[in-house]
Amino acid sequence: MLAKPAPMIVRLILSYRGTAYAGWQRQANAVAVQQVVEEALGRLLGEAVRVEGASRTDAGVHARGQAAHLELPAAAAHLPPRALVHATNRLLPADVRVLAAHLMPAGFHARRAASGKEYRYRLSRAEVLSPLDAPYAVRVPASLDLSGMRRGAARLLGRHDFSAFALAGGSHTHPHRTLAAVDLEEAGPELHLLFVGDGFLRGMVRALVGTLLDVGLGRRTPDQVAALLAGAPRGAAGCNAPAHGLVLERVLYPACWQPLVTS
Repeated sequence: MLAKPAPMIVRLILSYRGTAYAGWQRQANAVAVQQVVEEALGRLLGEAVRVEGASRTDAGVHARGQAAHLELPAAAAHLPPRALVHATNRLLPADVRVLAAHLMPAGFHARRAASGKEYRYRLSRAEVLSPLDAPYAVRVPASLDLSGMRRGAARLLGRHDFSAFALAGGSHTHPHRTLAAVDLEEAGPELHLLFVGDGFLRGMVRALVGTLLDVGLGRRTPDQVAALLAGAPRGAAGCNAPAHGLVLERVLYPACWQPLVTS
């Protein structure tokens, strides 16, 4: 008997506005990005498919470079990655797009193979926030103590217990994460908080932003930020910053997971 051929695995790079969605992960009582992507691919391929995302972004959070994978049905094995991109986009709502498709080696899994993720949070010190920026940025006072915020950000680097920054329902049995970069960038009136790490607990980035804003507003010191990293309860850290300021910029993979064919 001939061995069954290994399934063809395709990695998708997706971008979406999260405003209308209850996050990435499919839910029983709300529309999620995963659902609309699976439905579009199901219509295109003629059968139901499962799309596994690398990051379970929260409700209202956007993505510029979400990664996901699916096993391509045998009947669609002839479909080149570029055709998969454009054909799927014709079936998706305007706020979700497939940017690229990569044929991957056997065994690839978008979440398990990831080595890290990069998030960006967008703040604005503008006196009046333009309606073109308002869906993606959060207005803050111009008088923020940026030096203090940078010192607080530096305290977050390395491997720590981030329980104080995790919403209920997160990975509390494994609360340790490693942050490789926490940067505060100025772009005119805008401030961008950039976070790069090996993984993030549920709600963690927004809680980190809220806590650093507390430093900027003089409500806590950088040393008090450091004190939260020894398993402090969630209530000890700052409030979650609004979801609409957050973007998943990209998912990082080790060099061993190179695409076989790209779009």
